[in-house]
Amino acid sequence: MLRLGKQETAYLTAFWKELEQEGARLRDCALPVLLEEDFFLYEKTGNRLIYENVYFARRKYLTVFGILSEFGKREEDLAKLEEVIVEVCGERFWALPAHVDFARLDETTIDLFAAETAQTLAELLAVLGERLSPSVVALAKQEITRRVLAPFCRSAVPYSWWETDCCNWSAVCAGSIGMAAIYMDRMGALEPAWKESCIKRVCDALNCYLGGMEEDGACTEGLGYFSYGMSYYTAFAELLYEETGQSVNLMDNPKCARIAAFQEKCYFGHGVSLSFSDGSDSERFLPGLTAYLLHCFTQTKTPPYTAARRFCDDTCYRWLPNERNIRWLLAYGGMEEEAKMDFASCDLLPAAQWMIYKNAQGNGFAAKGGHNDENHNHNDVGHFLCVYNGELLLTDLGAGEYTKGYFSEGRYGILCNRSLGHSVPLINDLEQCQGAQYRADAFAWNEEQRELEISFAAAYPHGCIDGIDRKIHVEKGSDLRLCVTDCFAGSKETKKITENLVTPFAPVIRDAHTVEIAGERGACSIAVSCRAKEDEAWQQVQGLRILPKEHACHDGSRTTVYLIQWETLPECRIQIDCFV
Repeated sequence: MLRLGKQETAYLTAFWKELEQEGARLRDCALPVLLEEDFFLYEKTGNRLIYENVYFARRKYLTVFGILSEFGKREEDLAKLEEVIVEVCGERFWALPAHVDFARLDETTIDLFAAETAQTLAELLAVLGERLSPSVVALAKQEITRRVLAPFCRSAVPYSWWETDCCNWSAVCAGSIGMAAIYMDRMGALEPAWKESCIKRVCDALNCYLGGMEEDGACTEGLGYFSYGMSYYTAFAELLYEETGQSVNLMDNPKCARIAAFQEKCYFGHGVSLSFSDGSDSERFLPGLTAYLLHCFTQTKTPPYTAARRFCDDTCYRWLPNERNIRWLLAYGGMEEEAKMDFASCDLLPAAQWMIYKNAQGNGFAAKGGHNDENHNHNDVGHFLCVYNGELLLTDLGAGEYTKGYFSEGRYGILCNRSLGHSVPLINDLEQCQGAQYRADAFAWNEEQRELEISFAAAYPHGCIDGIDRKIHVEKGSDLRLCVTDCFAGSKETKKITENLVTPFAPVIRDAHTVEIAGERGACSIAVSCRAKEDEAWQQVQGLRILPKEHACHDGSRTTVYLIQWETLPECRIQIDCFV
């Protein structure tokens, strides 16, 4: 065990205090009850949160008393944990209703959460050993096998779409199943014929997961999905490395090193995180995962501990990432001083077509090209955001409320997923289209000129415009000034070009060409002008206006965001000056 740094020690102390407080609060409380009527509510209305909130509250008991039993060793915590394990084993479904086929209602459906539950229980049996009563151990082994290991190991490849898909599901589901299989085999509770084929399938699925990450290491699903998928990938990799006597090392892959470096690129000052796709602007990093990645790849940097995830930040209360926040920090921590990240950076991710610029104060911008069929896709080719003094003055809304419609044909009627909810223009009142063919034509950063260029007319309906060329120039200096220039090449179908910027703060129109946005800690002035030809003088834009829109946040709450719009000529200049 390495000697922990001050920030790691303070974090672990606070993290453990949270768990102790939760344990004291929950120890004499019964688990909340899962109701079948809430389960079937998803099929009737599309609502996920009512059932899921109760489900995750039950997993909170499992994680809290599991960790307290492992590291604290109080008998009353162990007694409560046994009670919780019995309750979890008695649930009709381990999978969430959003992932169950209602025509079949298979009670052994393996989704993210069924797999996680199997991994959690198997690891608890392995960690706590003979401290658990034989009857509880036998029940848990039976349910792990019946609900997860037997359905997976007896199935043909693929068990389900996720086994060969390139997204976080392949890492979480397969990694969890692989860990459960290894633990169960060690306890003599796995069918001998299953182990070799199961581990091979898990490794194949994890290879698919890596295939879903861009070659530059970017996770286009969003920063939170990076933490989620990599937690289960790395935990299985560590266990397999141990199980094979260090002969199989899934971390020994150059792409893993690039993936490990992705996280640090996504943090601005004051803990603001990049919220492209189904991300969040307040995503918290996992200190345990980060310590393990730093152990594997010494060039990895640790984001500021002000952005570290507390226990209460994880509303799903997952066992593995929370337990590893303790286990991996104790085992691999102590390198934080040499791994502390600098904000001043200019990160081009060419495969993902992301550009992330930060000055020494942690202020900056991010922009993306890409295409409109990415994992957790938003129609957002050419979009950019602006971060100043810890606030997204021009924002990316990130993930909205997950409902049935969010992942079906209604997805692109939802503001945060459609291009209207991003800082990209409308052509003839038309938005961008969904599909891999709707993409950026070019994406390039000129370091000498400090200018990003994105060409993205191909993201719009065919024929409505021939060219859109966006240049984002960063002025030199300690403060933040951006100059965005859009050049449009109209087709015979082009009748109207409307610029569109998105902010979470109520803007104020100062005059016919100036808008001011004031946050709580900073502000910016946006001056806009346009011209018909390059050799003409810049002139006033038409119809500058503010449109309030309701946004359904990921937690189900509602907020108002604002669109700043105006009509423009073939060339438009947007000057953004940030100030306190």
